[in-house]
Amino acid sequence: MVDDSLTVQYASMETSELVMLHQSGTLTEAAYPLLESELSRRNVPIGPRPAPAELPPELPFFSGHWTGVHSAQSALVFVAGLVPALLALISYGAVVLAETFYPSASISRVLPIMLEVLILVYLVFAFVAVWRCARNSETTLSMWWTRWEGLGLVLSYGLATLIFLRNAIVRLGDS
Repeated sequence: MVDDSLTVQYASMETSELVMLHQSGTLTEAAYPLLESELSRRNVPIGPRPAPAELPPELPFFSGHWTGVHSAQSALVFVAGLVPALLALISYGAVVLAETFYPSASISRVLPIMLEVLILVYLVFAFVAVWRCARNSETTLSMWWTRWEGLGLVLSYGLATLIFLRNAIVRLGDS
């Protein structure tokens, strides 16, 4: 069906248009044989197929989200959801381990503060990443919904982690 429509379309085009289309490198593997068949029917010499256009390299996870290149869904699921949850679990585990194995060491006092700063920095990153990636939403309404949803996720995970770390800091200060 698609082959028939392409064959009809190529038959209605000028020879110069067909040659330019062949040289463009934008055709699919299914379209090239049909175009080459039409060129052969017209006794036009067929040159080699051009190399397919290369896609730009994918940006790494963090820089791609920071610049807003990745999808809004990726920003919500990973940047605002999964990574903050993992940071919260890692923070909890690190503080509990430090309190258990090194209760009087300075690491038990410094670790919650360091983790609190790390979480704050990540929350700023997450908010900016979700805000920028939301531009890749299909509609303006979904863009704003993504931004609000991302803000809610960032704040909920972030505040829960920060409250836990603040309690750990206060608890260690009292001991």
